[in-house]
Amino acid sequence: MTNQSQKVTGNNNKTMSNPNIINLVNSQEGALSQDYKLSICLRSDGFLFSLIDKDFTLKTVGEFSVDLSKGMTQSMSNLRECFASIGIRLFNFAEINIVYQEAKNTFIPYKLYDDKNTKEYLREIAYISSSETVLDHVSTKLDTVSVFSMPMQLYSAAKILMPKANFYSQHQIMAEYCFEVSKLSNNTVLLYKRKGGCDLVVFKATNLVFSNSFSYNNENDMIYQLLFTFEQIGMDVEDMNFLITGEEYSTDEKTVISRHIKDIMYANPMELIKVENNFGGVNLQNYFLTLIK
Repeated sequence: MTNQSQKVTGNNNKTMSNPNIINLVNSQEGALSQDYKLSICLRSDGFLFSLIDKDFTLKTVGEFSVDLSKGMTQSMSNLRECFASIGIRLFNFAEINIVYQEAKNTFIPYKLYDDKNTKEYLREIAYISSSETVLDHVSTKLDTVSVFSMPMQLYSAAKILMPKANFYSQHQIMAEYCFEVSKLSNNTVLLYKRKGGCDLVVFKATNLVFSNSFSYNNENDMIYQLLFTFEQIGMDVEDMNFLITGEEYSTDEKTVISRHIKDIMYANPMELIKVENNFGGVNLQNYFLTLIK
């Protein structure tokens, strides 16, 4: 890492084939990578990342816009170039977690899971192409196995660059966080907003009852999807803790949601992390998936 504190806003006129820093806040001096945990949230058009030291102090958050939808060689080159542009050339971190944002995800009770049927679990909910890699990860908190898919070239590119990395689905990260909250406050809902859609996890007490994704066009479409889901699973909007996170919600979206749901709060991904003053102007909810694991 470069040895300086900085805040950078990217130039959105650059093409995705070149590294474009959307945001970078860096507050570390003389950092050694082996003392840091690197968490990356991948998607086809770029990624978010954070660096947290061994004392659980947040040191860096950033976002890149870059094309990761091409072949393995190009995706690997683009990932490497992005990190090299901010001084990261070797990935010898104490821990590396890679979270993939996708809609193809399912949870299988651990006692029922059979690794020979991994692809079949996903085929029940989505078409799996030959260009996708199916992965699985045990969630000890939930006593389930998270089965998910990601583009083969993206998985291979990250695995070659970071062979010791742990891979997780977005829904597992959300569900484990929601589980911890629900242990203390009963029924809990977590809504994660991203470009073009939302991801939703619902717990009744400590039981995971719903995990899915949906797209929407406007705030009315969003609330319709939410209320329809709650009706289908028998969830009372008067008896839930409703947490929101992810990209910034518009005033209209927050107004419409609050009109139908009583208790709305922001999730707290920084509960166990020390956050220094450098991050005062950053929407850390946007980095939720890289901060709570």
